[in-house]
Amino acid sequence: MQKLLPLLIISSLYAHDLYLMPQKFRPAAGEAILISAHTGDSFPLSEQPVDPARLTSLPANEWRMLGKATHATTQVQAGSQYFGVFTKPRFLEMEPAKFIDYLKEEGLTTQLEAYKTMTGKSREMYSKFAKAYVVAGQSTSSFAKPLGLKIEIVPQADPASLKPGDELPVQLLFDGKPIADIQMEIATSRDPRTKSVLSKAGRTDSKGMLSIPVPTSGKIRLHAVAMKQVKAETHDWESYWASLTFEVSSAAPFQSSNLTNR
Repeated sequence: MQKLLPLLIISSLYAHDLYLMPQKFRPAAGEAILISAHTGDSFPLSEQPVDPARLTSLPANEWRMLGKATHATTQVQAGSQYFGVFTKPRFLEMEPAKFIDYLKEEGLTTQLEAYKTMTGKSREMYSKFAKAYVVAGQSTSSFAKPLGLKIEIVPQADPASLKPGDELPVQLLFDGKPIADIQMEIATSRDPRTKSVLSKAGRTDSKGMLSIPVPTSGKIRLHAVAMKQVKAETHDWESYWASLTFEVSSAAPFQSSNLTNR
């Protein structure tokens, strides 16, 4: 099994992830549940809400801010399904030292080398793309179907079939195509009242693939950031954040085809 490397830098001003937290990861078919958009570095908790005006969701929902999160109500269909959300691009400017720390933390090594040749503050446009995996009743092969986000993590085995100690093969897609050499992280939480354990899971291969060890039951968040250098009047960098949340039972209750036919 691949060894996970714990992150020494976990919380910072620049690393605010966006992730979806369903009221239930395994609801009943036809049940109406709350889907919450969380932001921050305290998975599975949220540190602050996101403005509903910035959100577009798949399927479409009306969002409202309440407390430290932003919420929508949706009806669950039978089987396996994803709920997704993404934000409109937003501008971010950082002092050089902070931007360098950000690039190091997210494993953006190529961008780090390029930035070393530049001067002044960073100028970045960032967008975030999050999805959650929910199963109502019997799981289906829908777990392997991309939702169509610009950047997304696509499991190649059914997360509902996992048990602690298994590995989850995933593929990272950007504009529907595999993206290589991107660092991925895993956050695990067995207690929703406490902050998660965050670890580096590795880097995607030439086909965008990575097998991620899942060490425990509970709520899981996967995370990756892709960034490209651009020549625009307003900014020099564009970043795209991806997250996937799901839940692992202490004993997997569902039977499904574990691997896709590739």
